[in-house]
Amino acid sequence: QLYELDGDPKRKEFLDDLFSFMQKRGTPVNRIPIMAKQVLDLFMLYVLVTEKGGLVEVINKKLWREITKGLNLPTSITSAAFTLRTQYMKYLYPYECEKRGLSSPNELQAAIDSNRREGRRQSFGGSLFAYSPGGAHGMLSSPKLPVPSLGLAASTNGSSVPPAPKIKKEEDSAIPITVPGRLPVSLAGHPVVAA
Repeated sequence: QLYELDGDPKRKEFLDDLFSFMQKRGTPVNRIPIMAKQVLDLFMLYVLVTEKGGLVEVINKKLWREITKGLNLPTSITSAAFTLRTQYMKYLYPYECEKRGLSSPNELQAAIDSNRREGRRQSFGGSLFAYSPGGAHGMLSSPKLPVPSLGLAASTNGSSVPPAPKIKKEEDSAIPITVPGRLPVSLAGHPVVAA
């Protein structure tokens, strides 16, 4: 399939060379990578990345959007940079090192680590809605208002309900905390319905 993407004679030469190189190093290309429901053009990906100075340069200069456009992939794919980098590392980076020597695996690792750190800083510092594993229950907790102030009367159906615990605020004003659980509640003039 990769051979049929266009009639460029360099494509066949490149693919033959790439596949024999990968076979010799013990990592044959058995499956053609797919991206956005189409065959990922390894020839064009290699040409575009090496034109920009190789994988390490593309990572450091964040040129994946240009690569994505060059491959005619939808720019709406949010994971394009990660996916292209992963596929390039798997199928093309060893070949780039062998043929072009544009960078070393150590430089690649440094670029990936630097990119990760930057990504983390950005997502934690810049995100208004950062996910915090322990914070979800805080957003879902019951309102801290006493039920009677809402005009609701709590009916206990004869069972005793312990008083709500009080928490002292700095100014020593007590705020009632609602006890989690389901209590039957009635609105004025409506029958009691157990929740």
